[in-house]
Amino acid sequence: MSAKGPLLILSVDGGGTRGAIPANVLHHFEKDAGIPVRESFDFFAGVSTGALVAAYLARNSGSMELLAKQSYSAENMSKIFDKSVWDRLLGRMQNQPKYDGVNKRSYIDTLAEGSRINDIQDKHLLILAYDFINRELVTFKNNRGHDASYNPSLAEVCDAATAAPTLYPTVPSSAPKRRWLIDGALTTNDPSLCAITEALAMGHTLEEIWMVSLGTGRPVHDLGQEDRDKIGRASQDWGIVGWVANGLLDHMMSASSCVSSHQCQQLLGERYLRVNGELPRKLMQLDNTSDTRVSDLRSYAFLWFESSLEPMQKLLSAVSTVRQQFAAERSDQNLGAF
Repeated sequence: MSAKGPLLILSVDGGGTRGAIPANVLHHFEKDAGIPVRESFDFFAGVSTGALVAAYLARNSGSMELLAKQSYSAENMSKIFDKSVWDRLLGRMQNQPKYDGVNKRSYIDTLAEGSRINDIQDKHLLILAYDFINRELVTFKNNRGHDASYNPSLAEVCDAATAAPTLYPTVPSSAPKRRWLIDGALTTNDPSLCAITEALAMGHTLEEIWMVSLGTGRPVHDLGQEDRDKIGRASQDWGIVGWVANGLLDHMMSASSCVSSHQCQQLLGERYLRVNGELPRKLMQLDNTSDTRVSDLRSYAFLWFESSLEPMQKLLSAVSTVRQQFAAERSDQNLGAF
């Protein structure tokens, strides 16, 4: 074991309004299982809606109950995904982002309260965005790396990390050499693997890294062969409009999540817990904010909480044991120095 010791990472996927699921899963861990979420983890990583959850935790902005019941309420998300009169009338015929992003940035400003990424001192934070002009991954990290060197506001970071193409406008950075940023989910919708490599760059060994990764759902396999063939044949004629209308962005996000979770499982083995599950296809939309839909997402969050509670407790117990062993070894080494 290195001098760094064990590191427990919480990674949160993107998924638009489906972020209500990881927010509520964490709420249940905290309320129903008595697990102090922020205190339990050393490192928070997020992309897209997961960036909001990660920043909220790293900054210590409030309880998981507030995050789940207020930030991810139908009322608040309806304001964030707000359509103008022209949006409602013209729909996809309107050649501009579906939402103007004003309410999104306003709410993020409220949560961030003017804080900057390097104000976070006691936890590690990693948020991903994408510079679409230079085609580069942008890694926002507190007190590490060139994308934190100008100490951007958390609001700027989270606004850029949630600027999903077709849904929201691009976001300019405030760096001296300005970047034009969009949702990091375009690079990977699961930041877990990036968090592992960042932990290695920080000096931890792979054996010291533990992780809980929260997903935002995958569609249930409820289509018969006839229906799959019907969609498949139709897809052969889709162009840009057809693919966008049939969830191109979400397909890209789901694909990258599959790759990342597979690689993390291979790398970490029993030190990795993935909390994810199937959702009915009607719940997979990124921007559906109806009361019924949000209520359904909360119901699935509780089911995922119940199914993952035992492995979560087992992993936390194992991490606690390793931390105690590391502390004891460090104590013995210090005594031996005298």
